Amino acid sequence: MGKADFLQLVYEQTDEFMAQIEAPTLFIVQQFYPKEAILQFRQKVFEAGLETEPSWHPLFDDCPDYHRLHDNYPKAWVKSKMHATYYHGWYEHNRATFDFFREIFEVKNFLAGMDKSAHIHQIPSDGAIARVNIHHYPQGGGYQTEHIDPMTQFAKIQTIVQASQYGQDFSEGGVYAKASAESEPFMIDPHTEPGDLMVMSPGIHHGVAPIDPDAAYDWKQNAGRWMVMPIILYSDYPHAKNVKPKQV
Repeated sequence: MGKADFLQLVYEQTDEFMAQIEAPTLFIVQQFYPKEAILQFRQKVFEAGLETEPSWHPLFDDCPDYHRLHDNYPKAWVKSKMHATYYHGWYEHNRATFDFFREIFEVKNFLAGMDKSAHIHQIPSDGAIARVNIHHYPQGGGYQTEHIDPMTQFAKIQTIVQASQYGQDFSEGGVYAKASAESEPFMIDPHTEPGDLMVMSPGIHHGVAPIDPDAAYDWKQNAGRWMVMPIILYSDYPHAKNVKPKQV
């Protein structure tokens, strides 16, 4: 569906929308963002990753923006092979980025019964924060194991912005979802364009099948499967509701 129809469904027929999400129904919202704007954002993130060293930082008040290489880390909640970048809403230098993705944060807050602007500029010690995750699954086997994500008050839906062109950036593998644990995976990427928004329940089985597994693996090449995920999550300060994804 188109963006206007999707937002109308969310805000004016909320119960119907959530019933469809729980059915489960996968929504592909065409051109939620302009294609060229998403591709430019992807290029900017890619170039920043080449200019700085990968690192990792816990989500405390001094957490900087950073990028990290996930390579089957044995203690990961969900095994993956990808390059991930993390931007945080409390930094002034990220204001334009978070304004750009604000509509997704507003939808999540609305479904949580909160003010639309909640969490967007909070710091980790406030409890919950807004973050923009960018995942790059390179050709040569970038993947994420099948998993389910926690359903929290402000994460009643999973939102994924498509940032790659299937058949051009990669031709095998990609994001999939399953109607049930026993169902065949439904490959989503062939039905999308850069700028489209995928919306589904966090609680269904989903993952990323290996991307062009016969190619050479190199995260320093701007190809493969890219996605942008504006999310609201609990920080790493102790919190009773701080829950993690579950690999299946």
